[in-house]
Amino acid sequence: GTTSRFLSFCHAPRGTAAATTSRVCFSRNNAYYYTNTTTTTRRSTSSSTKSSNERLRVAVVGGGAAGLATALHLAPLVTQGLIAGPIDVFDSEERPSNREIGVGIWSTALDCFQRDTVDSHKLVYDDMTRHGTFVQQVGYRTPRGQWLAESSLTGDSVPGLLFLREMDMLAALRKAVHLEVNRGNVVLHTGWNNKVHSITEDSSTAAWSAPLMIQADGPDKPPQQTERDYHLIVAADGMNSVLRKAYGGLIGQGRILTGAYAIGNSTGPLDLPQSKGENQSGDADRSQTTRQHWAISNQAEATSTQDRHYDVFRGNAPVTRQQVEGLEKSFQTWGEGRNMRFATVPMAYPGQNGNKEERQVWFITIDDETISAEKDPIKRRDMLLDAFEDWHDPICTLVKATPPHEILMERALAHRHSQQPVLDFYGLVNGVHKKPVPVTGNGPAIQFVGDAFMCVDPILAQGFTVGMEGAASLAIALTACLEVDSRNSVSKLAFDPYLLRQELMNRHDLRLHRLICLLRCTELVQALGQPTTGTLSGLISRDIIRPIMGITPDFIKTPIFNAVLQYSLGLPNNGLQR
Repeated sequence: GTTSRFLSFCHAPRGTAAATTSRVCFSRNNAYYYTNTTTTTRRSTSSSTKSSNERLRVAVVGGGAAGLATALHLAPLVTQGLIAGPIDVFDSEERPSNREIGVGIWSTALDCFQRDTVDSHKLVYDDMTRHGTFVQQVGYRTPRGQWLAESSLTGDSVPGLLFLREMDMLAALRKAVHLEVNRGNVVLHTGWNNKVHSITEDSSTAAWSAPLMIQADGPDKPPQQTERDYHLIVAADGMNSVLRKAYGGLIGQGRILTGAYAIGNSTGPLDLPQSKGENQSGDADRSQTTRQHWAISNQAEATSTQDRHYDVFRGNAPVTRQQVEGLEKSFQTWGEGRNMRFATVPMAYPGQNGNKEERQVWFITIDDETISAEKDPIKRRDMLLDAFEDWHDPICTLVKATPPHEILMERALAHRHSQQPVLDFYGLVNGVHKKPVPVTGNGPAIQFVGDAFMCVDPILAQGFTVGMEGAASLAIALTACLEVDSRNSVSKLAFDPYLLRQELMNRHDLRLHRLICLLRCTELVQALGQPTTGTLSGLISRDIIRPIMGITPDFIKTPIFNAVLQYSLGLPNNGLQR
């Protein structure tokens, strides 16, 4: 099935009525159907018009940062009567709640909580900022200590970066979600018996919704249906998302997906192969044989991860900036070969006695199998010190000050491609699994958020930020379509399911722009900051670009540095504009 798209739509200004003409395209059994609909729409601030019809029911799969943020950003829509409460959050993962490792959250994600008047959102912002530290002076250096570029993240012209412990970040989100739970806006379904297996695919009565399938009795027993069925299912269950693997990459349409290998506007590796006789515009019907071949050959590519060829070591050094010289500014040091890189930022948080405790958050990247294969934490730390012994101070000082058993090691992985929303679920089920589906309706919409949307290379430390931004973006899209009072919408629904799909796809396209900016900057930093010995790019970076950066005045370098930073965050149009 192909994604449902509106081919034309005219938005009505807030508070006014307008005639809206839309052409809805969806597929069923290899045939394409087009329906022209004319509807009078009016923006309404009252939920009374929604009460007589079936309001949107939402399930969130995943209880990590992205899933909790999604529940928080959608909870006000329950209060407003736009969403049928409660929002069901399913989380079966046993994740550690005491990880003290430092993580970064950019202000683009934090501001989505700060600018709202919702008290649970304010709670998240206040709690996170109280337990963290905003980075101020930053810069890039060479292994010998030369500063290549510097900037300040304290002005209004550049985004802010907050560092806090992962446990404090999750605690702030959980505390705010429990506030919404007490109000009846959210219900948390946690534990091994709430593991989502799939979505019910053989529903014969619900045109625009379906229940989830839960492994309530364990993985060896048949999954059971949830009592409620859902119009919108948000997949926020991480890099190894169950729903992404089950339903991602199966939408047979000539649309370029975005990933590390396809970040431009040229034809990408996941375009639908053309059937015999199909023209370049892709308007001709594709054969069933082509559909099956595309789904089989490319779903694994669309949902797979790629090795980024380095391991990440992270630690919190228990020293202060007054105790160790060279920590006046946060810095990232670029090496040459073996993907070697070091970075550090300060982090302060309330201690048990009420006083601030300071740590220096650091991370190392290196591609060395002998280090990653070492099981003894003490020997592994010594091997890291040997690898970076020639690098400038205070790199080895910070690593040496960190207890070996507190140094975390993770392999750097990233998805090859992003995942767009699934908007014709029944078309997908019918086309791929050959299961009967209702005559009308597309089934539930599936929206991917956080690492389920795309797990990105950790080089720019924006993973949590992208997930929280995606949650806020989804709330903006739902508000835009649910506030519309559709007089001639689908029977028994208090919302227009076609308009819902249009808003999800429009918002996805805006978020895709933000993702492309991040991916381009990631590849740029990887190429310039990690030059490979013996290659032309490495020679250019080491012998041309770095010397030029070293002698270029700061008044020239700093604006360029800030522009690249803003571009990596998709600013100014990062898909969070209301």
